[in-house]
Amino acid sequence: MCSTLQCTRTGEKLSIGPFKRRSSLPSSFVTGLIGWIGLYVIVALVIGEADIAGKLLLWGLIAAVVQITALRLVFFALGFPRGIAVATFWGGLSGASIVLAENRLTNIFAAHLWVWVADGAYIGIVIGLFLRYFHRDDRRIESEARATSTVDYGRDARWLEPFFFGAVAYALAFLPTSLNLAGVVLVVGAISGVAAAGASHFFIFRESRASLLPIFLGILIGVVQGVLTGLLFRGFANELLLSPLVHGAIGGSLTYLITTIRGRSLAARESATEES
Repeated sequence: MCSTLQCTRTGEKLSIGPFKRRSSLPSSFVTGLIGWIGLYVIVALVIGEADIAGKLLLWGLIAAVVQITALRLVFFALGFPRGIAVATFWGGLSGASIVLAENRLTNIFAAHLWVWVADGAYIGIVIGLFLRYFHRDDRRIESEARATSTVDYGRDARWLEPFFFGAVAYALAFLPTSLNLAGVVLVVGAISGVAAAGASHFFIFRESRASLLPIFLGILIGVVQGVLTGLLFRGFANELLLSPLVHGAIGGSLTYLITTIRGRSLAARESATEES
């Protein structure tokens, strides 16, 4: 039996945990939820509409379910695996259409309608491209696995971890006392966690290192990123114990601390595997 893949050497169909296989239906819906809810909330904070951030959690959920369902149904018929242009066009069109439909139902985006339509188009494009990439990348890995009866998704198999790390770090940093603030904190924290994981994966711990300097570097980057995210919480200043910038700096530094330590562990494991 394979370590990360249930398979046999006799050609039995490969199967793998749905959240490790990024092109699976469950992973597709998680991708949609992250994209829609995350960018809905962040745009609301940027344009000064923090008061509707809580409502956007629901409408982002609905948008994600609608778009992912639609794109999965037409994925092969429209040729998503073959062309970036296809994924870009249909992703953007479906995203913009969903925003217009939600506004028609609720009028929630009326004050800045075209900003929200542009946001929806952007979210849709990103999701369309990710669905295409995940599908092609997973098929490549699974094709290689059939020849060797083993598969290694590497750090990509843990693609959901950074969202959790960031959400927990920001929750600890902000200690939200209202449901609306809690929702915003978790969303911003989750997105920050992805940025931190990207830095850890591609720059800070591309290889295993004994020095603690990369961890300190990660924390420093986290403070800077955290201060910037703190600006998004200015509308919640009266609910916070300290300045939003201070809370953001704490959240960012905690996020990078967790992800860089995790990056160090994964890099060390990869190095040990390559040497063995």
